[in-house]
Amino acid sequence: MVVAKRIFNFFENTKWTSRTIFVVFTALLLSSCQSRAPMPAFDEQVNLNGNQETVVLLHGMWRDSSAMDELESFFSENGYEVLSLSYPSNDHDVQTLVEQYLHPQIDRLQRKHLGRIHFVTHSMGGILVRYYLKHYDVPDLGRVVMIAPPNHGSELTEVFEDAEWFAKWSGPAAKQLNTKENSWVNELGGVGFELGVVAGNYNANWITSWILPGQDDGVVTTENTKVEGMKDFLLVPEKHYKLRRTKVVMQQAAFFLKNGMFYQSDAPTD
Repeated sequence: MVVAKRIFNFFENTKWTSRTIFVVFTALLLSSCQSRAPMPAFDEQVNLNGNQETVVLLHGMWRDSSAMDELESFFSENGYEVLSLSYPSNDHDVQTLVEQYLHPQIDRLQRKHLGRIHFVTHSMGGILVRYYLKHYDVPDLGRVVMIAPPNHGSELTEVFEDAEWFAKWSGPAAKQLNTKENSWVNELGGVGFELGVVAGNYNANWITSWILPGQDDGVVTTENTKVEGMKDFLLVPEKHYKLRRTKVVMQQAAFFLKNGMFYQSDAPTD
């Protein structure tokens, strides 16, 4: 009921012209008819063994480490030491989340000298890693895979940015994920580490399809997942919250950690 009321208030405050009605009606029709492309192919015989290297998993907004359970199991089964971290995403800005939650955990991990440390993230977790690696040194850094990261923000944060309920529900970090040119996330700059980005381009929600320009996963546009300096990019026809549980995404993430590129039928492997 609460969500329905918020949507109703949003539409109630909109100036309804014949053009607006036409746009909304067209968006409804198009989104309800959206077809899903086939999943990228992956060779099940490819070696994905991590040789006991470490992978750190970071969830996104409104979640905890349980959101990454499927990824944790997958990487454990493929020979990785896995550290899945929780952090209170709605309570602090990104800087505080990194300094109080991510940095201490990675610092302890590095003191154990377990070899290369990789990161696999979902959504806002990728922004924490970008900020962390910009300000802290990881001598044993391996590779990074970001799944559906809002590297240039999300337009959804702008729709309700002045609403009091949104500020309470999402917290300070959401305001940093604005798509405006001078927003906090857009001033982070490019990356200087080996990064693979997985983006989704399937969205059956006509409301967010209407708000988000171009291809999107229901939360982030395909273009906004990209960042200067990334090494490879993969498009998967799935929704934002399902990408982290999609088998081919997990396989491709493991392949990138091992090979520094996403799988293609003719790709060389280690």
